[in-house]
Amino acid sequence: MRVLITGASGFIGRHLIDILDQDNHEIHAIYNLNKPSTDLKKVNWHQLNLFQDEQVKKFMANIKPTHVIHLAWYTEHGKFWNSEKNKDWVNATIKLFKEFKKLNGIKFISSGTKAEYFDGEFSQEHLNSSFECKEEMLASPDTIYGQSKNLLHETLQELDKENKCLVWARIFDTYGPYENNKKFCSYVIKNIKKNEDIICNNPNIAMDFLHVHDIAMALSFILHSDFLGTINISSGKSVTLKYISEYIVGKLGKEYLLKLNQDSKDRRRILGNNTLLKNIGWVPSYEIESGLNDLIKFYDNNL
Repeated sequence: MRVLITGASGFIGRHLIDILDQDNHEIHAIYNLNKPSTDLKKVNWHQLNLFQDEQVKKFMANIKPTHVIHLAWYTEHGKFWNSEKNKDWVNATIKLFKEFKKLNGIKFISSGTKAEYFDGEFSQEHLNSSFECKEEMLASPDTIYGQSKNLLHETLQELDKENKCLVWARIFDTYGPYENNKKFCSYVIKNIKKNEDIICNNPNIAMDFLHVHDIAMALSFILHSDFLGTINISSGKSVTLKYISEYIVGKLGKEYLLKLNQDSKDRRRILGNNTLLKNIGWVPSYEIESGLNDLIKFYDNNL
């Protein structure tokens, strides 16, 4: 197995690399600007701009990957949701996929998102409802990010009608070591470390959080399975922001810093059905509490 990973130096990618480095595969990892400092011995690192079509063609023809895990995307915190840069990544991914198809590759895993499932109308009509996302549901995104991922999914499916190789992995809410420190779990921990107030405006929203190690393991299971098609990578459970923030402040003895908006009427509970993922043998290593403990420990050594 000759595996190519894009976005290998990113949040999920760096955890996936650690896992695949333990397997007996030929691993090729793409980075754009800065090569990660790592002692992984089985990983071949390549600097490549995925927007440079000719470079991509030459690279793919030279490496000839049998499997691709495509994680690269525009993910600047707070900006990616409605950025036009999402559309650039749609085009770049289509071209990468076409080059892979020319090689008669075995499996191309592309990262989707839970944002494909939602629209603004849903958000307003279901403020007190629980919503389980299943792979067969029609996508209804209302952000440029979700719309771009959905468009890409539909386009790749059209290109994959013969000699099928596509897996579309819809990833839900990630957290864990090396995440952007503005994400909710890290925001809570960092503010505690700085002895600053923690503002939680929508404490009753419940989301499907999954530790990044479990996401990376899910991608590894998919890679080594016979599965093709659309699949959720999720915990199958929802947990409120109130619970997460109260757990962390309680663990660190800083309850007085937490400021919950008690007037919030938004009580949506969103989770991803993960039956297909469990059917290929995956089980999570972390419950939300042990995962948060792991993130707290990470910040004990990295702040």
